[in-house]
Amino acid sequence: MASTVSIGGRHLRADVTMAGLGLISGLLSISLALESASWLQPVANLFGLVPELMPIGFYFGVAVALGIWLATGNLWAIPVLLVTTMYAWSAAIQVAIRLQRNSGDDPHLIAASLAAGAVGATLTHLGCAVFSRSLRRPLAIAVTCVVGAVAGMLFYLGERRYIDARLLYLAWQPAVAFCIGMGLAGRSRDA
Repeated sequence: MASTVSIGGRHLRADVTMAGLGLISGLLSISLALESASWLQPVANLFGLVPELMPIGFYFGVAVALGIWLATGNLWAIPVLLVTTMYAWSAAIQVAIRLQRNSGDDPHLIAASLAAGAVGATLTHLGCAVFSRSLRRPLAIAVTCVVGAVAGMLFYLGERRYIDARLLYLAWQPAVAFCIGMGLAGRSRDA
């Protein structure tokens, strides 16, 4: 039986709720990008990010934190997962930069895309696992990691200009959030 969350007295499936929140964060990420955000520099430094990339991680962090809070009722999920997701976003970016090595060739870019997607998804999932034992199951972690890696290939497609690069956020965020929500499905059995 799928785990449910209550919103306004209605019971919704955790996977659908998480995917919906991920979609909202993806839409915010592509529509509310900051051209110049130098005022965010002090906070961006804490996460190893450039200020213009802060909002993307922030939106997804809020989505993940709200979804886990709704599913578990643990208010600590909000600050902990906001910070955890920001660091996961930063780690994904750092992995992509280091693997790509500015060479721009396809093997490096493909490796960077797969690894960055997997790292961001896995770290986000592990942060959520602090609040739900069902998310600690190896299969749940593996599914999120693989889906994150596959969706991370949108980075490659965007860099090669086959698609709009912003589609990465619009697809990766709801896909990873959905996987985390699916992992919550076992919550009623082992929470």
